[in-house]
Amino acid sequence: MGAFLLGPFIIKYEWFILLVAALVSYFILRWATKAERSFQVTFMNIIGNAVMIAILTFKFSYVLFHPTVFLTNPKAILYFAGGLKGAFLGAFLAFIYLSWNYKKGSWPLKQWIAPIVYGIVTFFIAFWLLRTLFFILT
Repeated sequence: MGAFLLGPFIIKYEWFILLVAALVSYFILRWATKAERSFQVTFMNIIGNAVMIAILTFKFSYVLFHPTVFLTNPKAILYFAGGLKGAFLGAFLAFIYLSWNYKKGSWPLKQWIAPIVYGIVTFFIAFWLLRTLFFILT
């Protein structure tokens, strides 16, 4: 899969497709939670925070898994990500954050699970469709 230039940045097509799939999932989550406005605001904030926790953990987990490389060359954090172990750690921490906020909140589990499932399924379907379209059209 190729890449395109955006000013001085090289952006992979796959990252762009991930961004579009995430936006589609965001709008589906907004639609799935529109029945109760107070839950929607709280839920979207918590999901946004969980996604940021997962992304930042994935990016900066390189420091945890390769401390000697980081200590000898601190700029390495800009170029490397955590890999598969970092992705699992980020997903785990995001899950812990979601669980903690669920217990802290007052909404039933069904009201939490349905939009999460909608969002995850929508993300994977949108990513698969966009990636397939990209390969067909190129």
